[in-house]
Amino acid sequence: MKKFIVIFFLAVFYAVVISCDPSSMKVPAGDFSVSLQKPKVSSGQGSQFVDVKCSGDWTLTLVDDESEEPAWASLNMYSGIGDKSNVRLTWEANSIETARSLKIYLDNGSKSVFCTFTQYAGEYRPDDEPDDDPDIDLAKTGWLELPALDDPNLGYYTHSFKMDGKKYRNYSFGWSQKDRVALWVAYPLCDLYTNGSVGRTNAWALDPYLGNDSSAPFTNYGDDYDKGHQIPSDDRQCCYEANAQTFYGTNITPQEPDLNQKGWKSLEESVRRWAATSDTLYVVTGCVVNPTKEYTTDSYGNKVAVPSAYFKAVLKYSKASTFGQWNAAAFYYDHVAYAGAVSKDHSMSIDELEEMTGIDLFVNLPAKVGTAQADRIEATNPANSSVWW
Repeated sequence: MKKFIVIFFLAVFYAVVISCDPSSMKVPAGDFSVSLQKPKVSSGQGSQFVDVKCSGDWTLTLVDDESEEPAWASLNMYSGIGDKSNVRLTWEANSIETARSLKIYLDNGSKSVFCTFTQYAGEYRPDDEPDDDPDIDLAKTGWLELPALDDPNLGYYTHSFKMDGKKYRNYSFGWSQKDRVALWVAYPLCDLYTNGSVGRTNAWALDPYLGNDSSAPFTNYGDDYDKGHQIPSDDRQCCYEANAQTFYGTNITPQEPDLNQKGWKSLEESVRRWAATSDTLYVVTGCVVNPTKEYTTDSYGNKVAVPSAYFKAVLKYSKASTFGQWNAAAFYYDHVAYAGAVSKDHSMSIDELEEMTGIDLFVNLPAKVGTAQADRIEATNPANSSVWW
C-alpha cells in the first residue's frame, strides 16, 4: 500500500507539473517520451505496442484511476535502455459498465512523463478505432477483388483506413479460426496506395477484430518460419494506418524464408509493376492448408497451420490498354524454398487456380463486363499474353 501512496503523490505532481495528453504531447528536449498509437480502444481484450524514447536507462509504471497498479493491464517489460518500440501493453476485456483508464509513466531517474490509455465499456467504439463494421455484407459491396463468401468455416472481415479526411478500404480476408490463418486476403492496388514513403511500420499486433483469437505475430513462428505477409507492406505506403494494418496477425502466415524473401518477394514486386501500368489491379493472395497439415506456434504458443502452398490471382483493369481493358492471371507456389524470378511455369488461368483451391475468384466481374466476357478473361492462359511478360 505504501508503494501506491508514493505513486499517488507522484501522479499528482506529474499531473500538475508535466502532464501531457497523448493526443497533443510535445516531446521534451532530448527526445524523452512515451506514447501509444491507439490511446483509446473499445471494450474487448487486446494489446498494442508502447513507444519509448529515452537515451539512457528508464523504467515504466502503470497507474490506474485509483492511483494503484491496475489488475487488468500489464506490460511485457518495465525497464530498459534506449529507445524501444517492442514494449507491449496487454489488457483484459472490460466487463464493467463504465470506461476505465490508466497512465503509463516513463522515468529516467531525473524526470518523468506519462501518456494515458482509455478502454471504453459496452459496444462503444472510439474515433481512433477502425469504424468499419467487421460483419459488413461484403457480397453487397461489388468490390471486384472479392472472391465468393460462401465457406461456412470462414469468418469474413474488412479493414479500412482514413487519409486526408476520407475513408478507404484497405483489405478484406477470409479467416480460418481452426488454422489461425487467413485462407485469402483481397485488396485493390493502384497509385493511391503505393504513392508514399511510409516504409515498414513494423506495428506487429493482434487483429483488433479478433483479439486473442488472432494469430500473435510478435516474434518469428517456431521452426524458423518467417512472418510472411499476404498483402505486402510495400503495397500500402500511402499512410501509417494503412501500412500498420498489414502487420496484423490475420495477414501473416508462417512461411519458408527462402520462399518469402526470394521467390515470393519477386512475385510481389511483379504485382506492383503490373499495378503501375494499370488503372487498378485487383489482387487475391492466399494459402492452401491441407487436411493433413503441419503446425507451428505463434508468439502466444497457439497452434498455427503451416500452409502447403501459396497463390496470387490478379485482375488488371487498364482503360487505354491495347491488350484489352481487362486481363487476369494466377500464380501458384508450393511451400518450398524457391529463389527464382517469376516464371511462366508458376502461372495459370483463373479457372485453373479455382479448380486447385476450390475458391470462386472475382465473383463480381460478370456484373461489370457480362458473363461471357468474364468467362473468357478467367479462362485465358497468362503464359501466352504479353500483358505479363
